[in-house]
Amino acid sequence: MKTFHICTITNNLTQYEEMKSSYIAAGFTEDRCRYSLFDNSKSNVFDPSIFNTIRLSTLEPYIIFCHQDILLNQGDGFDKLIKLIDELNRVDRKWAVAGNAGVTRKGEYVLRITDPFSHYYPEWKKGFPYEVESLDENFILIRTQADISCNIKTFYFYAHELCLDALTKGYSSYVINFHLTHLSPGKYDNDGHSYFSLAIKSFEDKWSQRFFFRYYQPVYAQMMCFSKYWFLRSLGKTLIYLRKLNIQTSNFIGKLLRHGKKILNFST
Repeated sequence: MKTFHICTITNNLTQYEEMKSSYIAAGFTEDRCRYSLFDNSKSNVFDPSIFNTIRLSTLEPYIIFCHQDILLNQGDGFDKLIKLIDELNRVDRKWAVAGNAGVTRKGEYVLRITDPFSHYYPEWKKGFPYEVESLDENFILIRTQADISCNIKTFYFYAHELCLDALTKGYSSYVINFHLTHLSPGKYDNDGHSYFSLAIKSFEDKWSQRFFFRYYQPVYAQMMCFSKYWFLRSLGKTLIYLRKLNIQTSNFIGKLLRHGKKILNFST
């Protein structure tokens, strides 16, 4: 039996072939892995909810659901991923989802990725695998036997959907030490009317129905507050805003103090 079912929704066939070639060069050969291409190059036929069909039809023990714009060119390949899975199985038999960039319950960003944003975050030094509550979509590893689903049709937050579904069913999610390159910074224009803004609202509204009260930090959006009660959700959002304002104020004061210190040092 093959080990991985590697699935990609693509709108750029050239980029997909470059990605697939990098996988094969890293040991994910077609005798070990099954590749499934969901072709959106002419129109948006497929959305992330295709994952449910994929999982039910997959015989391989693991599914990789990944972007077309990644390259396995950092030295990590098939053999290392097998070792990382063995390690995960020793650490937590209830893991369901793993990836290379995520956020913990405490709001810590855990990354093992090279992409246009990775230099903005401090190097992670607490080791891997590390449990998180949210994951980025660029590379997602899923245990096929885990009874999780994705019922979201936007191209944002579907890895977060998998993580939250896993969480509510008693499974866990992890960032693992599998290094690759993600080429695109993504589009995150949150102006209240963009596709991304509408995706945020839809995702937050949906998952608010599942929780009494819970803060949730996505990988690439502002902190959210889930609550089935509108007044608790409003309170949570207000506290998030005040926290953000406090951080901005503290940063501004810090810059003023550093600038003032430089002036005093120059004067003396």
